[in-house]
Amino acid sequence: MGKDTTVSFFWRTIFMCFALLLNFTLGYRLLFSEQSIFAWQGVKEHYAKMQENLIDIKKRQAELSQEIKLLQTDNDYIERAVRERLNYVRENEVLYVFERKNNIHSIWTETDEELKAE
Repeated sequence: MGKDTTVSFFWRTIFMCFALLLNFTLGYRLLFSEQSIFAWQGVKEHYAKMQENLIDIKKRQAELSQEIKLLQTDNDYIERAVRERLNYVRENEVLYVFERKNNIHSIWTETDEELKAE
């Protein structure tokens, strides 16, 4: 009977050592490996940012599709786009183009926040 208890104690000890080793390995992988909880949270945040970017891209795509439709069908829109983007003018019109200078400071060009800061 003494031999059976030592054999079962031996196997229980082996089993417990294996279980502890397995727990430490799984705990390490859960907290510190490339597949850890923290890495998963980073992937989740990256996924959320990518979803936001996708929404923005889809909005931009819709805007561009609308502009394409207008350019294909609406002559008034075409004329307005050409006049604004390419500075075209009609006959007997004069176009004045002013260069923007960022270093001009006057009460007409400053915003309310800039005036309050001074």
